[in-house]
Amino acid sequence: MNVNIEEPNSLRRKVTIEVEPDEIKHELDRAYNELKRGVVLKGFRPGHAPRNLLERFFGEQVRGEVVQKLVEEYTRKALEEHDLKPVVAPEIVTEQTDLQKDLALKFSATFDLRPTIEVKDYEGLKVPESKVEVTDEQVEEAIERFRLRQATLKKIEDRTIVEEDDYALATIEAFEDGKPVSATKTEDRLVEVSERALAHGVHEALIGAEIGKEMKSAKTYPDDYSHKELAGKTIEWRATPKEIYRRELPTVDDDFAKDLGDENLEAFRTRVRSELVAHAQQEADARVRQGLLDLVIERNPVELPESLVARELSAMEAELHQTLEAGGLSHEDATERIKQNAEDLKTRAEKRARTALIVDALAEQEKIEINDEELGDRVAAIVTQSGRNRDRAAEFYRKEESREALRQSMRREKALDFILSRAKREDTPTESGSDSPSETPEEGSSEPK
Repeated sequence: MNVNIEEPNSLRRKVTIEVEPDEIKHELDRAYNELKRGVVLKGFRPGHAPRNLLERFFGEQVRGEVVQKLVEEYTRKALEEHDLKPVVAPEIVTEQTDLQKDLALKFSATFDLRPTIEVKDYEGLKVPESKVEVTDEQVEEAIERFRLRQATLKKIEDRTIVEEDDYALATIEAFEDGKPVSATKTEDRLVEVSERALAHGVHEALIGAEIGKEMKSAKTYPDDYSHKELAGKTIEWRATPKEIYRRELPTVDDDFAKDLGDENLEAFRTRVRSELVAHAQQEADARVRQGLLDLVIERNPVELPESLVARELSAMEAELHQTLEAGGLSHEDATERIKQNAEDLKTRAEKRARTALIVDALAEQEKIEINDEELGDRVAAIVTQSGRNRDRAAEFYRKEESREALRQSMRREKALDFILSRAKREDTPTESGSDSPSETPEEGSSEPK
């Protein structure tokens, strides 16, 4: 193996590797011998097919598998021998791979190194005590949400006209100039007849509609409308309701509380208040941690590896794309929206990458680890809380890479808790939403740069 290392900048490395012909030949021989033992060709006993026939029928497949195996093996060897630790998996580019012609294999692995970071000035930061309050009004709002979730639908038998806030089993489709608009038809779907529940003003085609009769409603959309298929067009929505339902809400009383697992209504109110306080406390603590982290990042500037930022950006774009499509945007519209927000996404990706580097460096610096027992407890909790998706969650965390990703996430959580444990607590209570840290350099210490 011949290795050449280039250094385009302080973090980036390009490792070019040439594999010796003898090594390639050895690996090809091994692959064909293994293939011979398992393949059956007409006219030959198992394990006795000649090499030239194997090359004719399986040569491309074998060479591809050999190239992949050699690239992975020799990349790993080169990185280990030269003590190179990529922050993100290397980008592999093959330059010569014609194993059939001349047994040549030359490829390059380009990657960024994790910068060496010594985290400083993270002790003695001042944070307010996270004191939270929950009002009676917030408790009642939460109870109403429970009530809405316990609602049932009752079929309306004495009315044939759809009203706003009804639920209707209906067929809905959009038309432009008398022709159906693709991918807009929904058939026999139960929908809430309200503006909040139906996008694009579709509810207007259902309000006033009579069971079994088609109702039409035309709507013109502006040129910059978020849904491209509708932008700048006049669309006729056609809706045919088949059944009407009305939502019935339970009475909030002791029986209601018992259905939710509490002894009586008073016990239920107490539980709701406790859960709201716990949630508010979590949010307040999260704000404090983020504020502390922002200060630590400000005090510890780091050079960002390009590939790490690219990975974070790609992940954020995928997350946003999924969210936008779930919100009703088409694939094309979601892609366009992401392009429009490219600069903001890049800034956020850089911050996420910087945060990961500093928190990981602090965890290593302070020898913070997550043991197998802690990891197992967290996996068990996640699986238990997954409800109907419990089996899927359990299967996901059987994979080693999934468990290691969770371990890293937990390690970062513990590192943030460590920073918080080194902060100074203020006794002065703060208003809700204003929990943010401030700098309090120790006497004789230097101001953050």
